[in-house]
Amino acid sequence: MTSKTEVRRGLEGVVVDTTRISLVDGEAGVLSYRGLPIDDLVSAPFGEVAALVVDDVRSEGLAREASAHAALSARERALVLSLPSETHPMHVLQGITPLLDRSEAFADRGEAAQGFAIAAKLPALVATHLRREAVQDAHALDPALQFLERIGAPDTDIARRAYSVTQILQIEHSFNASTFVARACASTLAPVENALSAAFGTLHGVLHGGADQAALETADKVGSPDRAAAFVDECLASKTKVMGMGHREYKVLDPRARYLKALAAELCAGTPHEQTYLTLVAIEDRFIERMAEVGKPLYANLEFYKGVIYRTLGIPTPFFTANFALARVYGYLAHFAESREDNRLVRPKALYTGRDVSCLLYTSDAADERVRV
Repeated sequence: MTSKTEVRRGLEGVVVDTTRISLVDGEAGVLSYRGLPIDDLVSAPFGEVAALVVDDVRSEGLAREASAHAALSARERALVLSLPSETHPMHVLQGITPLLDRSEAFADRGEAAQGFAIAAKLPALVATHLRREAVQDAHALDPALQFLERIGAPDTDIARRAYSVTQILQIEHSFNASTFVARACASTLAPVENALSAAFGTLHGVLHGGADQAALETADKVGSPDRAAAFVDECLASKTKVMGMGHREYKVLDPRARYLKALAAELCAGTPHEQTYLTLVAIEDRFIERMAEVGKPLYANLEFYKGVIYRTLGIPTPFFTANFALARVYGYLAHFAESREDNRLVRPKALYTGRDVSCLLYTSDAADERVRV
C-alpha cells in the first residue's frame, strides 16, 4: 500500500455491501422501507412497520406475539433498579440489553426473532429506569404505545399519533454509523444482543442519536423567537454548528422532518412548550435564509423538532436518545438478519503513516533480537 492510496475517512461514499431493507435517496429527499415510501407507512401502527422492516411482512403479528413477552422479569427489574438513578439511559440500554432473558417462545425461530423478543422488553426497561420503580403491564399491544402508557404520557390522540409517527420515522436509515456497527458486530458471529448493545453505544454520540437533545438545548438557550436571528448569525460568523440543521445524506429537505414539524406544531399548541416550538421555527427560518444567501440550501433534519415532541410527551431530556433506540432497534435487527444471510467478517485495511520500518527485520528467535539489514 503506497501513500497514493485514497483514504475515505468516515467511509464516505464507500459502498460496503448491499441491502434490501431501506433506500435513502438524498438527492430526491426520499426514504423507503422494503420498497414502500414512508408516506405510505406513517399512518400504520408502529408494530406493523417494525415487523415489515425486520421480517419483510406488513403485519402486526410478530409485534403482537412479542408483546406477550414485553414485561421484565423480577431479575431484570432488579438489574435496572440496582443502577444509580443518574446513570445515563443509553448506558443502561447498552449494559442491560445483553443481560435480558431470551424468550423461550422464540427459541426455534432464529436469532433475529429472539432479538425481536428482546426489543419488546426495551420499552419496559427504559420506563423502569425513568420511573425508578417497577412499571405496570401495559394494556396496549403496540410497542410504541406501551411505552407511553408505562410512563404516564398524555392520553390523547395527538400524543399517541405524534409519538408513533416519530418512532416510525426512526426505525431504519440504511448504513448509518450505529447500524454499520451492528453489522460489523454481527459479522463476527456474536450473539444478537451483543450487536444491539454495540449499536446502542454508537447511537449515544451527539453527532448521531444525541442531536435531538442538542437542538432542544439550543432552543432553550436562545429562549424566544425574537432572539433567533442574532443567534444564527453569531453561529455562522463563528463557524459554530447549529445542531439539527442539515443532514449528511439529504441534499434537500429531510423527508422525515416535515412530518415532525407539523406534529410538533399541533402537539405543542396551547401548552407551555409552544414558545420552544416557535423558537425552533425562528431558528430554522433564519438559518434557511442565511444559507440561501450563499447558495447553499440547508434545512432542518429529523432531529430538530423531535426533542420538543418528546418533551411535550413528558420524556426527560436524558431519555431522548433512548427513545430513538426504542425505534432504531428494529432496523438493527433487520440488518443483523440480512448480514447473516451471507456472512462476511468485516475487516477493512488501514493506511500506515507511522515510522518507516522498511529497513528493519524482526527475527523470531527467543530473544526477538532486532537486526538491521
